[in-house]
Amino acid sequence: MTNNMLLALVEHGRIKTTERRARELRRVAEGAIARATRLGDVLLKERSKLDADEKAQVVHAMRLVRRTLKDRDAVRKLFEEWAPRYLGRPGGFTRVYKLGNRKGDNAPMVLVEFIDGDRREGEGGSTDGEDGEKKKGLLSRLRGKE
Repeated sequence: MTNNMLLALVEHGRIKTTERRARELRRVAEGAIARATRLGDVLLKERSKLDADEKAQVVHAMRLVRRTLKDRDAVRKLFEEWAPRYLGRPGGFTRVYKLGNRKGDNAPMVLVEFIDGDRREGEGGSTDGEDGEKKKGLLSRLRGKE
């Protein structure tokens, strides 16, 4: 089940699941991304320009990730799209939002997603043009607060 959720997370970037399952998924997803990011700058090179040692490193890392992520296309997407975003980041590649309880059985639901790797957490924020004021979030706009 965890492997299938990891597959869906890599393919779609976010999934909705229960809180209990999300904890386990987060552990597995962080490990897979960390395994890929340990390659460093090798991820940024073209496949044709890699020497034999670098190719061996990439293949080995992909095989280790393939133990949990069974789909070859998903492993390729993890190494080519997701991992290069997080090269300078030491960890914390996923985010969990609590959504409330499910209607049928009252299970706590969450949204698990990969964070935006191009932007650091807590840095600046979006500004609103000329005067440099921060944009208000949706919740604060609804409440009328600054």
